[in-house]
Amino acid sequence: MDTITRPMRIGIDGRPLIGRRSGVGRYVYELCRQLDVILPAADFFVYANVGIELPVLSDRWHLRLDHSSLMSHLKPAIWLKWRCGSLCAADRIDAFWGGLSLLPKLDPRVRSVSTVYDLTWRIAPQSMGRLHRLSFSMFFQGDLRRATHVAAISHGTAERLVTLYGRPADAIITPAVDQTLFQSIDGTESGADSGTNIPSPYILAVATWEPRKNLELLVRTWMKMRDDGLMAGWNLVLVGGRGWKDSRLSALVTPGSNNGVIATGYVDDQRLADFYRRAELFIFPSSYEGFGIPVREALACGTRVVASDIPEIREAGGGDCVYVEPTESGLREGILQALKQARPDGKAVQSWPTWQDGAMTLARLLTE
Repeated sequence: MDTITRPMRIGIDGRPLIGRRSGVGRYVYELCRQLDVILPAADFFVYANVGIELPVLSDRWHLRLDHSSLMSHLKPAIWLKWRCGSLCAADRIDAFWGGLSLLPKLDPRVRSVSTVYDLTWRIAPQSMGRLHRLSFSMFFQGDLRRATHVAAISHGTAERLVTLYGRPADAIITPAVDQTLFQSIDGTESGADSGTNIPSPYILAVATWEPRKNLELLVRTWMKMRDDGLMAGWNLVLVGGRGWKDSRLSALVTPGSNNGVIATGYVDDQRLADFYRRAELFIFPSSYEGFGIPVREALACGTRVVASDIPEIREAGGGDCVYVEPTESGLREGILQALKQARPDGKAVQSWPTWQDGAMTLARLLTE
């Protein structure tokens, strides 16, 4: 590689930016927007085999879309391994950010950063789709070894990396919350509104429909509580898109079933903030998470939270949540306990890291 006298060229895995933004997609999108500010002289190359929205519209941001009809039909992980590396070589990149953990084949002199969100393929492999699980089983450990730097999104994930793979994280870059959007608003009135169109009172869950989110358990618990004469006149609102292995959940959540369960599908961030603020309680019953972004969003909106008692979610929620075992009895008791408590005061929000803080750390890993 030539001595760098030109602007630094940074490659970015564009796969997290495919489709609607949630979770990992939002994490990558927001950090990219901050990198643009922190590294004003750098050029950014975002690689994908299907169309995506660039995080920044600028002549320094370049979408490297693989136009071959064959490439566009490949699974994104296969495309990353088979094709992306040659595009990076053609662009003579100096550093690459693997925002979905895996890395393409790169020149050994290219600095690489792998971001690790969770270790689901080791801890809860049954909750993953077959191809997703297979790609991580085949490639993750090797990519972890050859990454110049590894960033984890939580201390819990970092500890699991050491325990399971013997690789310490070089940095912790926790997800941030847009506090201009996710914030409590004094004087919010209950009832239906243009943002949610859901009558109060309701309990809210936010998650893609996939097994480790435990939404089926939540719905069954909710239905049993109603059968027992609890929560009369309340609704359980599920915000989030369909995912995988969700046929049993889908059978429970049918329009007009009169069980008090309302599924909204995916909503944008503005409407999501409205849902949080108007909910009497937010519930997050996941069996495993790498962090728990929705927990922080709910707390920022001044909403009571019941969440599964695992280290990574405790890291996100701190002392402002009711933590329970993700079982029917745990969820039931947590809901009843939390509804007796006052709403959180939101003071913890002031100490949370921002997207700018995270991007400063990521920029250091990419450039040092």
